[in-house]
Amino acid sequence: MELERRGVVAFLVVTRTFLPLVAAQAKARRVEPRLVVVDHPVGGLNEAELVDRIDAAYAGVVRELDKLDEVGES
Repeated sequence: MELERRGVVAFLVVTRTFLPLVAAQAKARRVEPRLVVVDHPVGGLNEAELVDRIDAAYAGVVRELDKLDEVGES
């Protein structure tokens, strides 16, 4: 959140399995992180599976950046 306070748009990439934990921590800290959610797991994947996760994360970041451009936040 420090990056956001300094004007840097930042995203938290999280797997679906950990989304409830991230949501609970965000609520407890009274923050609203910009989330990009990918399938679980990330560790222990073969190269092709990892490339799929990376592609999904990249696409999620691009989508979120496009949304910011639409509302003039960036």
